[in-house]
Amino acid sequence: MAKLKIPSKGQKSFSEPIRLARRGDDTAYLWKSSVIVGLAIGGVFAYLEFTKLAPKPSPQAAFAIDKATTKTPLVANIEPLEEDSPVPKIVDAVIPAPKTSDGLKPEESTVPVVNQAELIAKEAILVLTDLDSQRENAIRRDKELFQQAMAGKAWEAYRGLLAKSIDAGLTKLGKGQGVNRFDLYWKEPILYQAFLRWQVLGRFSESEISSHAFDEYTGEFVTWLFGNSGAMEELLLTIKPSDDAGKVLEFLMTAWPNTKDKMDKYFPLALACAVVFDREVDIPHPIGGKDGKGKESTVVPIERYLWFIEKNEKGLLAAPIHRSSARDLVWVVCAPVSTFELEWSLDKMHLSQKNWGNAYGKIEYLMERAVEGLNPYKEYSFAEILKEGGICGDQSYFCANTARAQGIPAMILTGETDLGGHAWVGLKIQSDEWTTGVGRVGGVSKGETGNPQTGSQITEQEVQLWNDRFHQSPLVTLSVARHLWLANYFAATGESEQNAEVVRLANQIGPSFVETWGAMYEMLKQQMKLTGDPAQPSNLEEWKKFAQEMRREFKDNPRMAALAASAENEYIFPYGEKGDAFRTLQRERRGIARESGEQKDLIAESLKREAELIHKRGDANAKKDISNLYDSALRKYGGSITGFKMMADDYFSYFREDRELGHKAARDIELAFKRVVETGTKDWFRATTEASIYMKICGYYRASGDEERAIMLEKRYEVLLKRAERSAL
Repeated sequence: MAKLKIPSKGQKSFSEPIRLARRGDDTAYLWKSSVIVGLAIGGVFAYLEFTKLAPKPSPQAAFAIDKATTKTPLVANIEPLEEDSPVPKIVDAVIPAPKTSDGLKPEESTVPVVNQAELIAKEAILVLTDLDSQRENAIRRDKELFQQAMAGKAWEAYRGLLAKSIDAGLTKLGKGQGVNRFDLYWKEPILYQAFLRWQVLGRFSESEISSHAFDEYTGEFVTWLFGNSGAMEELLLTIKPSDDAGKVLEFLMTAWPNTKDKMDKYFPLALACAVVFDREVDIPHPIGGKDGKGKESTVVPIERYLWFIEKNEKGLLAAPIHRSSARDLVWVVCAPVSTFELEWSLDKMHLSQKNWGNAYGKIEYLMERAVEGLNPYKEYSFAEILKEGGICGDQSYFCANTARAQGIPAMILTGETDLGGHAWVGLKIQSDEWTTGVGRVGGVSKGETGNPQTGSQITEQEVQLWNDRFHQSPLVTLSVARHLWLANYFAATGESEQNAEVVRLANQIGPSFVETWGAMYEMLKQQMKLTGDPAQPSNLEEWKKFAQEMRREFKDNPRMAALAASAENEYIFPYGEKGDAFRTLQRERRGIARESGEQKDLIAESLKREAELIHKRGDANAKKDISNLYDSALRKYGGSITGFKMMADDYFSYFREDRELGHKAARDIELAFKRVVETGTKDWFRATTEASIYMKICGYYRASGDEERAIMLEKRYEVLLKRAERSAL
């Protein structure tokens, strides 16, 4: 075995170079580590010093910075496009860094918000005419702008864009000739749809739409509506200024998810429910089954809507509701009865729509209820009324509401007859015919019913006007409406000459539509200026023509010519020759007496107008002339109970503060009553009617200081009432 050779003293070992190399590596390593540690410690101290000087930003600023840097996608500034460009151009996308105002506290960082209304306002007009309007890129752009308006809640800006686009479209099309000269507007489908959208957006506020429709999902119904010209027409024909538009839209959107697959079929029903139930409808007599089912105190709108759809789909209704317009269906859905009662009608009543008036006579007249106020009912239900009988109010309630349950439009009319107050029924017995003759008696001067949509009163004569052949023509009705919508558009856009032309044409197409006369009236008001010396309306002759032609149009139904009287009072009589007004009013009364049958209350209104003209004259003979006017008229026209009461009240009102002349008026009224009204009959209804006039006369005598005469007349009518009561029972 070889021995290891040990170096001698002074000689380096062979391992020395290796050892020295290792020592150099260790030294370098330690030096690098020291530098790194030092830098880290220095960084920590620097950070601590910084945090002492600069506090943390507020939570709001921190949220803004975080959104801007990590979570929010880039927001682009968008330029308006050229007309044919379907997609917005992205110009830039800038997110500013947080700023500081004093070098210490950072300000909140904000992301620029794209104002959709401003962007839409800058858009080029939509292509609405010719084949270009139906090309794919035009349709796509229209859809994108519509969605942009919805998402950005920018409906006013969108409506403004529609108006600019419609203006361009109308200018390009020009006008045709004759009575149909505007028809080419309706024949351009894209233009007409934009026109209808503009009209519909005028019925709802931006906030009303935006609160319900703000994205593709919630806006499904709005998208359907604005893409359906027929539905928009139905809405415009139905909705009134008095409707709560926000609640109307809310109901329609509630109905949508329940029946969207059937909305084309049932939109008129949905719309009728929407305009009737925009206010709560009470059920005065909540009737339900033994288990209480079907008993509610108010109508639940969506349940009423779905109930009618269910019954219609099963073919259980006498009048299928999908064949009726929303304007007719408001007279169906409004029935103030419980679901249980609706079901009762379907189960127990089996009459045709044409013969439903027979339901009135199914209720036996109960004289004890009329005379003594007897209440024979355990509960006020259809079943109890049929079983026990009733008076005219009960007969009307039963007939009208059982009809409504069957889908038949119906109303309860009330008014004063020559036999006193009365209730009867109006029914739509065929698709083109209303009748107001169910349970009606003679002598009705002014029958009225409450409109379930508006809450206002409408007269029997207005309902009868619905039977006019033009009103029953869907084509004429829509044509008149389109022209009035167009006139509204021109008025809103400042085109007064175009507005006047379209209004006159609408009146020419539909002279029996009171709405066209209303538009004419407003147009003449806008055109009127006082000129000359003495001053008079610049269009006085047009006002005269308006009044004459309206009276001629409604000579058989003079109640519909109320605007003619307003025109005369405001714009004709004050500027006419002396005596013209009196001759016009006398001619009017002769026409009413000759042409209008029972509407004698209109004579009282005409007399009131003449008396007002005399009163305004204010000369020494004014009171005497008013007295002579009424004294003569009471004897000449006083045969109508309603007319007599109105004339008597009006006559005495002019002399209430003058005891001497007031006493003369009371005496004139009493003598006229005895001459043309009083019969002394034992008939209960006529006797009570005459007694009510005696009571008025007693009041006149008391007001003029003749208590003795009042007491004497009271004793007389009390004797007459007792005799009539014995005869009735």
